[in-house]
Amino acid sequence: MDEDKQTFKIPSFGKKPAYNFEATDESFKIYQELNSISEEIERCRSRNC
Repeated sequence: MDEDKQTFKIPSFGKKPAYNFEATDESFKIYQELNSISEEIERCRSRNC
C-alpha cells in the first residue's frame, strides 16, 4: 500500500501514565548516581567529546 506523501504525522501531546515509586534510602542513592552520570554525559557533550 502506498503511503500518502502529503500526510504529516504529528506527535501526540497526551500524557503517558506516571508511576509513583516509593523513595527508599537505597533507591535514592541509585537516583543520585544516575543523576551524576547524566551530568557527566552532558558536560562531555557540551565539550563535544
